[in-house]
Amino acid sequence: MTSNVALKRIVAYLIDYLVITLISSALVYLTFINPRYDEYVETSNTYNEVLQNYYSGEIDANELSEQTRELSYELNSNGYVYTIGNIIIIFLYFGVFAYVTKGQTLGKKIMGIRIVSNKGDNVKLYQYFIRAFILNGVILNILTLIAVCFKESTYLTIYSAASNFDMILMIILFLMILFYKDGRGLHDILAGTKVVDVRMPLEENNREKEEIATSKNVKDDAEVEVIKPKKTKKIEKKKNED
Repeated sequence: MTSNVALKRIVAYLIDYLVITLISSALVYLTFINPRYDEYVETSNTYNEVLQNYYSGEIDANELSEQTRELSYELNSNGYVYTIGNIIIIFLYFGVFAYVTKGQTLGKKIMGIRIVSNKGDNVKLYQYFIRAFILNGVILNILTLIAVCFKESTYLTIYSAASNFDMILMIILFLMILFYKDGRGLHDILAGTKVVDVRMPLEENNREKEEIATSKNVKDDAEVEVIKPKKTKKIEKKKNED
């Protein structure tokens, strides 16, 4: 059951990632929000040309890495508005939207899973924000915004370290979801949440009911066993008095 939910979570995340990418990409066409729009478009076109040269075999992997590293600074510097917008969209989608829909993003809705509190109560808005902050690249985006405030060499150092950290974090999160005993990732643990299957098979539901009924019967039997000796002792005491 846990493995089934884990696979659904990964597919749901890929769907949500596509949704976020489409929404964030739409921001690029809102020219009025970016005072450096022309510079951003020019750098973006140059970046795409470098990629095309690599795919056509005109440059090798080392030249690609060197040229894209240099363009990365200009691209993020001229597109800082879009980075900020991406952070806002992530919190609105994975935070506010998930809160309003009671724990279901579009991906989770399609896959039939839901975010719930690990303690059984309602998931608070701040818990969704914690999940969004850890899981969806917000840390990388924030560090990128900080990095572009420095010169290019410092930016490259910070951005490279942030990218590696984000990649390692994502690997850890997915491994925990797949192999951790209750299928909870680091974001679930820190936020106090878990993800459950809302399309639980009938046999699984019946099994849970049987376990609850069995547990109740065992509890009732234990109470009877505790009460019975007390009545016996009272009867024996009364006979001795007589």
